[in-house]
Amino acid sequence: MAYVPLNIDLTNKQIKVIGGGKIAERRVKALLDSDATIHVISPDLTGNLYQLYLDEKIIWYKKSFESKDLDNAELIISATNQEEVNDVIKKSAPIHSLINMVGDAQGGNVIFPGTLKRGKLQISVTSTGASPKLVSNILNDLDKQYPIDYEEYVDFLYECRIIIKSLDLEKAKKNQLLESILSDQYFDEDEQEKLTNWLKRQPKKRAREE
Repeated sequence: MAYVPLNIDLTNKQIKVIGGGKIAERRVKALLDSDATIHVISPDLTGNLYQLYLDEKIIWYKKSFESKDLDNAELIISATNQEEVNDVIKKSAPIHSLINMVGDAQGGNVIFPGTLKRGKLQISVTSTGASPKLVSNILNDLDKQYPIDYEEYVDFLYECRIIIKSLDLEKAKKNQLLESILSDQYFDEDEQEKLTNWLKRQPKKRAREE
């Protein structure tokens, strides 16, 4: 099976998570910011998942899994350690659904990569199930390379890009500016402020007359 890396918008999508243990908890936490509707089907929940239920972040069905639980599911996460249940989930999944089989990466059509987030910057790593420990080691290296405050730098780049796109400049000049803001000097907050103030003073493109 060939996997293609992509980012997907799950806003208002129906996600069904089968299982209420630690692995299900990790998957749910990875999806909380997706603006999807997350349904968890399990007789029991971890303490953290139960708190998410109390906070109305997830919908909990306190029951054992049944095939009909997958009706209208657009993303299914099988997070049980029961092989027979996992087999039923695979066979019962709607044909259009995406499915992640925890512990059996090749059994579904979706893999959750390890992800480092720094605001708008997301770096995802997967070994396609070959070695989760390798993924963990790579993410640890990335964490050192891109510390927490890197998020502020990415926000600065985003703000500059929006301003530069609005300027009355040739495309080549815009690209030159976009390249220049990647200079190490702009890791400094004072330099960031100077540049953004300068950009804001530059002539903007005129709106087209009707």
